[in-house]
Amino acid sequence: MTRPSLAAIASVFFLCVATNASAQRGGGGGGFGGSSSGKAAMREIVSGSPVGLRLSNRDVENMNPVKLLVDKRKDLKLTDAQQTALQAMVETLKQTNEPHFAAIDSLRSEIRPRAGADAEMEAIRTQIARETVVGAVRVIRGNYSATLKDALALLDEGQKPKADELLAKQSTDSDKTVQEKLGGGRGRGGAGA
Repeated sequence: MTRPSLAAIASVFFLCVATNASAQRGGGGGGFGGSSSGKAAMREIVSGSPVGLRLSNRDVENMNPVKLLVDKRKDLKLTDAQQTALQAMVETLKQTNEPHFAAIDSLRSEIRPRAGADAEMEAIRTQIARETVVGAVRVIRGNYSATLKDALALLDEGQKPKADELLAKQSTDSDKTVQEKLGGGRGRGGAGA
């Protein structure tokens, strides 16, 4: 997961401060607040900011295609050996993704706008936090996708059509969840957030 560096955040902050100071001095209408179209753009950014993070860790965990295979073991008629191997993959994924879930948790408060704060700075701060969450979800889904290839190799030819059907539905549901709760998404268990 890539996190914005302190230098990048500081650059954005100083750019906003300079833009705001220029607009207050009547500096040619620069920045968000200097013109009516700039003010409209700022309102759009602020109004588009989420009130909070609506995507829960459970939502992201339910996007795990390997977990789906384990959960649907009866429908897929998994053998004990297949079930054991898939469950081990699920546990490995939990450990691999733990830092990314922790990052999402730590950003929950950062994504909420703070009352009384400068609207421009809040829009930028919440957008950076939101993008960091999107990046974490993208990494988690990428890990799911990479492990799914190994999981599908465990299934026999009779199990694969049902697995493909279940996974296609899960992919559609996952993309819809990401779209509704974060505003973007793509791909089967995949790399898109």
